[in-house]
Amino acid sequence: MPVTSMMGRILNPEKQLRERLFQLLSTIALAEFVIVTIYQIIQGGGMTQILIMCVGTALFAGTVAFTFRSKSMRLGSAISAILYFSFYPLTFFDSGGMYGGAPVVFAFALVYVFLVTEKWERFVVLGLCIAASAACFAVSCTHPELLKRHTVPVEHVESLLSVLLVAVLLCVLFAFVTEVYRDENKIVQKQKREIEELSKSQKRFFSSMSHEIRTPVNAIIGFNEMTLRANVSDEVRENARNIDVASRILLHTINEILDMSKLETGSMEILEVDYLTPSLLSNIVSMVWRQAQEKGLDFPVQVDSEFPTKLHGDEVRIRQVLLNIISNAIKYTREGSMAFCVAGHTDERGTFWAVFDITDTGIGIREENIPQLFSAFQRVDEQNTHAIEGTGLGLSIVKQLLDLMDGTVSVISEYGRGSTFHVEIPQGVVDTTPVGTIDLRKTQETEVAPRDHAVVAPGVRILAVDDTRMNLKVVKKLLSNTKIDVDTAESGAEALCKTRESFYDVILMDHQMPEMDGVECLHEIRRQKGGMCHNSKVVCLTANAGADSEELYRQEGFDGYLAKPIRGKTLESEIARLVPELGSKGSTPEERE
Repeated sequence: MPVTSMMGRILNPEKQLRERLFQLLSTIALAEFVIVTIYQIIQGGGMTQILIMCVGTALFAGTVAFTFRSKSMRLGSAISAILYFSFYPLTFFDSGGMYGGAPVVFAFALVYVFLVTEKWERFVVLGLCIAASAACFAVSCTHPELLKRHTVPVEHVESLLSVLLVAVLLCVLFAFVTEVYRDENKIVQKQKREIEELSKSQKRFFSSMSHEIRTPVNAIIGFNEMTLRANVSDEVRENARNIDVASRILLHTINEILDMSKLETGSMEILEVDYLTPSLLSNIVSMVWRQAQEKGLDFPVQVDSEFPTKLHGDEVRIRQVLLNIISNAIKYTREGSMAFCVAGHTDERGTFWAVFDITDTGIGIREENIPQLFSAFQRVDEQNTHAIEGTGLGLSIVKQLLDLMDGTVSVISEYGRGSTFHVEIPQGVVDTTPVGTIDLRKTQETEVAPRDHAVVAPGVRILAVDDTRMNLKVVKKLLSNTKIDVDTAESGAEALCKTRESFYDVILMDHQMPEMDGVECLHEIRRQKGGMCHNSKVVCLTANAGADSEELYRQEGFDGYLAKPIRGKTLESEIARLVPELGSKGSTPEERE
């Protein structure tokens, strides 16, 4: 094999490290064979010894060449290791034994064997080598007359040459290993940068996709709500309700994909706040009880009366976890009931654990399928669940969110009879006052009651800023019954012109706009010379959804955050929250009564 070909193979980073190492060590060993043979000839060694070294060199070179041609690295490396070592015992007694360079050569031979062999072959060959070395030294000790001694100067020269030869070979080996480490480190760093860039690109893609889909969905839901408000036929109202349900399913799917992307890229954050537990539980129940009612399922809710009134944790993610599990339970339950139980306990370290049990009488889960239950994109028991809608991401998101909150989830299920999901989440206790008896039925009735009135505030002025005309139309339509004066701007520059000329109680600001985005426009409004809206309430009304987005906008100085698509009731509630003097400019129906 030409020297350039060998060097190319050794230095080629595309080759496997084991193959490159074998090539290097075999080249070193072959060079050693040649040097020792030449030295024996120069020193006038016996023909037998020289012949043995020549044959050994040829066999070893042939074995190495065969190994690379046949691609049988494991077998070839074992044979070459045996050949490399076996010829030294044959020359041991002719080269002065322990008084020559044999001890040093033996040591390097053991290193060679260890590095080129693997698995059980390594231990077998090493054992044979050590046994052969011990036998040679034992025989030379008990029968010194078998050694062919050289003169003292020659023995010293041979020892010195052996030490120098092995030292050089080891230096070459270590230099190669160091270079390989540097190359591999460069590759790892490059791959790390590529993965980070891919992760950023993936995050940007999903975020952009979410934004682009939410924008038209906002228009669909907004205009559809106007249909539901209008005096239309039962058939049209039923069609509008179906559109609303389909839109919500689409929105839920988008949220799941976006959340999974954030979890995979490590950009999901847990944002802890103080929250009222009755409000959280009422919100959860009100969001899913209609779904259970439509399937004819009983939905008993049991809350421990001693449960604390106020806790500290990520309310948004806890709600998401429980909604995913409850919705999943309802989805896989054809008849019977779906129970939601809430309790809590304090462990020996004083940590309070909020405990939630969701029990259904659905199709259940086979025991062998439970380990795959929280894996992404997997749905167990395809035969019975293929017709059920869903991405297969919900429970995977649940597990990862609970891991981020140091919580746990476990499942007890009997196939064909139902399942119980047991969730425990550590929370800080802010107010230990017990919640007592919570009547969630009132909340449910309030949520589903026909919406026959709106906030009425004829003196309130609002500016809606969005580069999409359709979104501006949605805002005006949703607030059409409030008698609020709604003005619009299709860019940040147009918004600045209007805030310089007029005062607005509330500004609804989109984020992603060309030339000047919503954040920049907010800061310009705050410092605008001669502007009339320095102290106006500015709400970010955007398709960039998520708890982390909300925190980002609050840090930028927004007074509120609303995610598209937006409902009229949510928009009106936010306006009422931000304009405390609403009673002086207008009034709610309750206040008018």
